Amino acid sequence: MQKTISKNRWIILVSGVIVWACTSFPSLWGVFQADAAATYGITLEESAMLFPMCTAFFGIFSIVGGKLQGKFPPNLVAIAGSVMMATGVIMLSVLGEGTTITKLYLCFSMPFGGGCGLISPAMSAAIMKWYADKKGWAMGICGAVSSLLLVVLTYLSEYLLGAWGMQRTVFIYGVVFMVLCVVSCFVLINPSREYLMEKTAIAMAAQAGAQQKGSAPVKMVEFTPGEMLKTKQFWLLFMAGVFVNPAYMLIAPAIVTLGISRGLSESLAVSAVALATGVSAIGKFVVPALSDKIGRKKCAIIFTVCTLVFSVLLMGAHGISLLVIYSAMVFTYFGWTMLITPFITDMFGNANAGANVGFISLYSTVASLAAPVLVSLLSPVLGANVNHIVGIAGVLIAVILIFVMDTDTSKLKTEE
Repeated sequence: MQKTISKNRWIILVSGVIVWACTSFPSLWGVFQADAAATYGITLEESAMLFPMCTAFFGIFSIVGGKLQGKFPPNLVAIAGSVMMATGVIMLSVLGEGTTITKLYLCFSMPFGGGCGLISPAMSAAIMKWYADKKGWAMGICGAVSSLLLVVLTYLSEYLLGAWGMQRTVFIYGVVFMVLCVVSCFVLINPSREYLMEKTAIAMAAQAGAQQKGSAPVKMVEFTPGEMLKTKQFWLLFMAGVFVNPAYMLIAPAIVTLGISRGLSESLAVSAVALATGVSAIGKFVVPALSDKIGRKKCAIIFTVCTLVFSVLLMGAHGISLLVIYSAMVFTYFGWTMLITPFITDMFGNANAGANVGFISLYSTVASLAAPVLVSLLSPVLGANVNHIVGIAGVLIAVILIFVMDTDTSKLKTEE
């Protein structure tokens, strides 16, 4: 298989597209929110919380998935995660009215988010290694195409929910997700050391020629997870992820109901999910691919600032303007998130990429747990706009953290 993928590394991209489309199921939750609330007898607010709880468990299990790659082949870890992830979706078809929100967290959010946490480090690390010469482009392709598939799933989900109902729809999704992901994850193997060194050398030569300030260090350095956790670069990027996350996470699960409350018809509100998903596909490709040219840090600053601007505008948006501004915010937000894995491998090397990516993914858990608590505490003071204000404040802090981050980690090894 090693020789086959070396000559046809697009196989890894196809695998990534399929897996990311399946594991992005929570991105469709705006379509499922009302049906889930009615099916299980929970409130709309509780239904919306299933999305951030998936994200919370994702971060926790990402560390486990990263560490397991040091003991087992990445494809075995990813296959186990695929089964776990799909089982969480299937469990939604088993549960019915009277199910408590706690039981939904344990039966759906934990296995789904946890399974994705096992898959993600294996998938991201494999892509970064096979495409060490153009990391941003490769991540962008996978993110963009998988998002385009989600546009189709948005309208398909709306149709199936109307025709079949919540339980039958999620059962079919769970079975399909399991089959597609298990088959796709089978090809996730690491390239040979010679192959990786060759592609890394190409990337380093390109960076040296471009001499981009704020891009990855010209000298590739390798950090163990323990060494990485002792650097301020890791913690600045980690906290930037924590603070930028609520801008999307607090709005996306309720975008359909929010759109209806601000003057959109139900069909247009559902279209907000599809439109934003399609636009995010462009952001997921454009931003990381651009970062290959102008540097990760410069790209991150530009698009985090854009996320801040659109988050501010979204707070007062109504009608069609809400569709446009929300889509623009999603474009910049998802473009930014696609930079995290290339950032980590640029700054801390490829050798321990799986474990290192697993640790940085924990930012999503911290954000998913902290943001709702903060919203609950501040809502009596800030009122109906509390979600928007928390998101805006977070992105502003993220801009500052990225701006002060020195991405050249090569000198840290030199100083030892």
